[in-house]
Amino acid sequence: MLALLAACATPRSEGKVSFEEAFAPRSEAPAPEAAAAPAPVRLKRKPRTITAPGKELPTARTSPELQAALTAFVNRARAYRRQVERGSPMPAEQVKNWEGVNGSLEAFLSRPAEKTSALDIVRARVTLEAELEEDARLYGDIPQALAETVMTQVGELTARMSDVRRLMVQTIRQVPRFTWPIAPVSVTSHFGAREHPILGEARDHLGVDLAARRGQAVAASAAGVVLNAGWNGNHGYQVEIQHAPRVFTRYSHLSRVLVAPGEIVERGDVVGLAGDTGLATGVHLHFELWKDGRPKDPLDEVREDDGVVELGPVSAQEAPRAGNAKGRRPVGRRP
Repeated sequence: MLALLAACATPRSEGKVSFEEAFAPRSEAPAPEAAAAPAPVRLKRKPRTITAPGKELPTARTSPELQAALTAFVNRARAYRRQVERGSPMPAEQVKNWEGVNGSLEAFLSRPAEKTSALDIVRARVTLEAELEEDARLYGDIPQALAETVMTQVGELTARMSDVRRLMVQTIRQVPRFTWPIAPVSVTSHFGAREHPILGEARDHLGVDLAARRGQAVAASAAGVVLNAGWNGNHGYQVEIQHAPRVFTRYSHLSRVLVAPGEIVERGDVVGLAGDTGLATGVHLHFELWKDGRPKDPLDEVREDDGVVELGPVSAQEAPRAGNAKGRRPVGRRP
């Protein structure tokens, strides 16, 4: 992704560039002979996500029309930026340039997900983000409606990538075994009917509340694909993961989300940090497990050797720690 971004964001003084030049990975420059010592060798870690270019769906086809539109858009945008001084309003020609590429993206997104190339999605998103950032640095005035349209397109591309990634994943048929998403385990509110602690109404509690410290790591209870990650009303910042057909887990009231929709996670990967966002009386993790459209009591579903604890505000028992104890770095900007 960094190589793609660098290819789009680096200005060129030689005029037009080809699509391959704009998006090809940049090779490392050879080290000078006079270097005091060679750079340390770093072992590459196996990636946990599917990123383009890489694995594609068998039915996916790249779009020459989109490639041509992106190439023309980038060349025109760079030409217009060379003609104005910093702080000048965005010229009308560049506004039309943006409108043109937005139209091409609408046509591209009209394709069904199974026929969409992940590489095309990444190229388009990187182009939009990089060129909008370059325009923001140069022009003193960008039409608000244009900026909102571009960000909407970025969101649509992100959603499409999520759809494509889900199609690429071989969803397991059997229901996985779950582990507790936080340790130590202290259940402070059980599953089922209860009086809502804030609203004072009798409501079904669709999960269990687990005691947590602010900023404590919250791990995926099983391997799966992130369906949603962000703000969800009374649940605050929430992550939802699909583990098998019609099997989901939800992690609510997070202070921070550390995964993105479409990301593939393994059991123990940290997906967020505990907090008290949304409608909450204090810092804790609200954990839900759904099967076949119905919420299930996690106390009945979590594997027995994880040491299920008694209910109560102070009961606690160490559960096995998540496999990825160091967590995951945030992807892009996170709340």
